[in-house]
Amino acid sequence: MAAFDSEALHKELQKNQLSKFLLLGDEALSRKEAFDILRQFAKEHSYLEKLTFTIDRYFKWDQCASSLSAQGLFSQKRIIEIVIPSGKINAESGESFYEILQNFSQDDLLIVHLPQTDRETKQQKWFKELEKKSCTIRLDEIKPGELLSWLKKRALLLSINLDEEGIQLISQFVHGNMLAADQELNKLALLFPNQSISFDKVSQSISNVSRYDTFELTEYVLNGDQIKTLSTLNFLKEEGQNPISITSSLSWVLKPMLEIKELDFRGQSLENYLTKSRIFGDKLTYVKKALSFFSVKHLRAAIQKLSEIDKISKGVSPGDAWLETGRLCLGLAKIASRSRKI
Repeated sequence: MAAFDSEALHKELQKNQLSKFLLLGDEALSRKEAFDILRQFAKEHSYLEKLTFTIDRYFKWDQCASSLSAQGLFSQKRIIEIVIPSGKINAESGESFYEILQNFSQDDLLIVHLPQTDRETKQQKWFKELEKKSCTIRLDEIKPGELLSWLKKRALLLSINLDEEGIQLISQFVHGNMLAADQELNKLALLFPNQSISFDKVSQSISNVSRYDTFELTEYVLNGDQIKTLSTLNFLKEEGQNPISITSSLSWVLKPMLEIKELDFRGQSLENYLTKSRIFGDKLTYVKKALSFFSVKHLRAAIQKLSEIDKISKGVSPGDAWLETGRLCLGLAKIASRSRKI
C-alpha cells in the first residue's frame, strides 16, 4: 500500500460530494492529517455539530442509535466520528451497526476509523456495507522503499530545498517513522528558511536534538534509565512536542514485543520478526534485551494505556495526555530498571 496522500484527498473532496469515509490503518501522521482534512471539509460544508463514539466491549449501541436518530441541535448538519480501536465488534454489535448504517441520515457526514482489520472482519455484513457506501482512505505505515520519494515530495510541499545526501540522512534517522520525519522537515524549514539545505546542515540539526528525541526516549524507557527518561520527557514537553509522537514511538516497539512474548518466538525467528517490524540496528539490540524485562501482562497494560492516551490526545476522552504519558514512560522505566538488577 502507498503512503497516505493528503493532496490526493484534498482533490478527491473537491471533485466529489462525499459524505461517508472509512479510515483504515493507524500510522500517526496519516491519521492526524486525514482527520484534520475531513474535519475542515465538514466545517466548510456547514457540518457544525460533532458526535464522537469510541467502540469497546461495553458500548451501548441502542444509545448510539438513539443519538443518531435524534434531530441535531437547531437541525444542524452533523459530523459523526466512530472509532473502533480493536478493529472488531461482536456479532450482536455488528447487527446494530449494520442497522445504523442502513438508516444513516443523508444530511450527516460519517467518519469511521479502524486501526486494523483482519479477514474475518472484512467478511462481516456491517463492514461490507460500510465499505460499499464509503470512500476508503488507507493510513498505512510507509514501506522502506517509498520513504525517500515521500520525503522529497514532503520537502517540496514545505518549500524545502534538500540535497540527495540530506534526504538520505533524514531517512536513516527516522527509521520509517513518518511523524518523526515530518517534524524533522518542519524544523529544517524553520532553521533554514528560503535557502538550500546541505547534508552538513541536516546533520547539525539532527545532532543538536539527538539527546532529546522520541527514539532516544524509547531507548531510555526500555533500558530502565529513569533519570534520562525524566529529563527527556521534560525537555520534549518544554519544546512543545506532541505526546502522540512519544506514544507512536513506544507503540512501534511495544506491539511487536507483545506479539513475540505471546507467540514465544525464539532464536533466528525472533530477529527476523523484529526486522520485519522495521526494528533495526541499535534499536534491535535494546529491544531484544528489553524482552526479558517485561511480562505479557506489563506489555498488554502498556499498550492499553497508549490507546487511552491516544483518545485523550484526540479529545475523545478527558484527561491530561502529557501527565499520562509521563506516568507510562516512568512506570515502564522503573520495571526495566528493577528487572536489570535481578
